[in-house]
Order: sequence, then C-alpha cells, then structure tokens
Amino acid sequence: MSTKLSFSLTRWSAAAVIGAAVLIATGFFVMSGREQRTDKVDAPHFAGSGVQPAPAQAARGARAAAGGAAHGVAAVAADESASAAVKPLTPRQAGDGLRALVDKILKREDLSSKEIEEFQTSLLESIENDIDVVKTVQQFYHDMPAEQGMERDMLRSLLVVTPAGRSIVLHEANAIWQGQSENKFAEMYETYFNLPGQAPQDVIVRALADVKAGTKTDERTAVARLNFIGTLAEQKSGDVANLRSDAVQLLNQTAQSQGSDLVRALAVQKLYRLNSPAEASNIAITQLSKGAYGDLVRETLSSVNSGDVELTPNLRAALTTAVKRPGASAEEKQQFSEVLGPHS
Repeated sequence: MSTKLSFSLTRWSAAAVIGAAVLIATGFFVMSGREQRTDKVDAPHFAGSGVQPAPAQAARGARAAAGGAAHGVAAVAADESASAAVKPLTPRQAGDGLRALVDKILKREDLSSKEIEEFQTSLLESIENDIDVVKTVQQFYHDMPAEQGMERDMLRSLLVVTPAGRSIVLHEANAIWQGQSENKFAEMYETYFNLPGQAPQDVIVRALADVKAGTKTDERTAVARLNFIGTLAEQKSGDVANLRSDAVQLLNQTAQSQGSDLVRALAVQKLYRLNSPAEASNIAITQLSKGAYGDLVRETLSSVNSGDVELTPNLRAALTTAVKRPGASAEEKQQFSEVLGPHS
C-alpha cells in the first residue's frame, strides 16, 4: 500500500481558500474512503496539561529536504537564510493570527498560498521554541466548536508537519476522548490512525462496541472509525488478540449491513488486512459472489496491488466477471487493467 501521508479536504470551498494545496501537501489525515498507510512518525511528546517543545525542526527542514537532490547545498543555505528572517510570534500574536485566519475562512475571504505559508512558518517556529505559544495554540484548538470542522481540519493541517505540532494535535485527540465529545470522534479517530500506538486501548474497545451496537453516525465518522479499527492489523501483542477476533466478526457484520457502499467496502478492506493474503483472497471471492459493486471492486483491486490479497486464478476470474457486469464504471475497468494487465 501507499506510504504517502495524505489529507483530503473535500469540504473546502475553492472560492474560500486559494492555494489550499499548501495545506493539503503538508497534512496527513485521511477523510476519504480509501485508507492511506502512513509513514512512521516520531512519537509526540507531552506531559500533563502542556506539550513539551521538541527540538527545532520547523517547516524549513521539510522544504530543504524537498529540494535537496536538485539544489544541493545552495538550497539548504537559502532555506536557512529564509528561516533566520522568520519573526517569532508571541503567545498573543499567535492567538490573534489564528483568530484572523479562521475569521477569513468563515467570511469566505480569499487566502493566498503565500499568506498561509508565511503564517504557518512563523507559527511552527514559535511552537518549537516557546511553551507559552504551545499552550495558546493548544487552548485555541480545543475551544474551536465541532461546527467549525473545516477550520479545525485546517489547523490540524498547519500543525502536523513538526513533532511539536503533532503533539498539540495528539493532545486534542486525548482531550476529545476524555471529554467523550462524540461530535468530534471522527477527528479523534483520524488522529489516532495517523499516530499509531498513541491511542488508549479503551478507544479501540469503544469503536468496536459502537460497530456492534450499530450506532448511527455520519459517513465521515464511520470511515474514520473503520480506518482506526484497521490499525489492529499492525498490533501483534497478545493483549489485542481478542480485540482482533471481535473486529473480524464486526467487520463481517458491517460488510453485510445496509450501510453505504463506501463503508461496506471499507469494512471488507479491513478484513483483508486482518487476515493472511491467501485467506483474504477467499474473502474477496466470497464478497464479490454476493454482489459486486464499484467500491468493493476498487478496494479489492487496490488490496491485490498492495499485496494484502493474493491474486489466485479464482480471484482473477471473479474480478474479471465483476468488471464485465453492466454497471461497472470506467474507473473500475481502468484500475483492473492497471493492476492485472491490459490483456486480462
């Protein structure tokens, strides 16, 4: 599977944020139906009510790395020079800057990529070096209501490129859990998914219990919850064995539910990952035989491509039949050709 960090913000208005690709490129949260495997990131550091600043690794490091091969020492030197010109923010300036940014979004005012990047650079530099700025940003983030979901997502995207920024994001996920703020659970699940090993085990237990109870929720939360449950595939310790067994049963239940095609197909994709590739191949054949649909076919093809599902002759035949059905989309057929070859 892909190891690229990604953040899809389908709810952003192009008219409201110009140059939002700057944020999408730096973010790492999954809000689409397709799971993105994440690179291993440094474990965030925080204690008590405050976040401990990490060593200075602000946005300048990411930019220097991006251009290193092409520009060599000159790129690094230029980047360090630009970094030296960054004016650190006081806690008050950080809070005022965040309020102004959110206000512009709420008013649907244009924001240039340069404006966003300059503020992000100053904010991250200040977070790295001033614990009072950390506390200000942490409190600002926490106080933002769930109804400002797009703005909360934007702030996460600004923060996650540095260890200290990720610490703030993780701190908020823990606060959401501790406060049982269910209207922010999607955001919490997304954060824990992208920071593996940081979620309390009780969060997994709650996620499984909600699936078992058929708790009604919006599609974003359902998708985020399934992605989070899927992290059990990476946990090999004995104390999660029973949780993995429960997860398999509940994912089967979800796959056969009356939920959206996206959620059902994602449940199947998690079943693939919680089983061996050979077992996953049999699961795929069974699911396709019950009725192929676009999301299921695409998830299965993606899982074959990643190696999570073994491509046996019987599965190849099942997929061939699926993409020949009357309702098969051009996207499915193209993906089929890319994964299995043009002459399959």
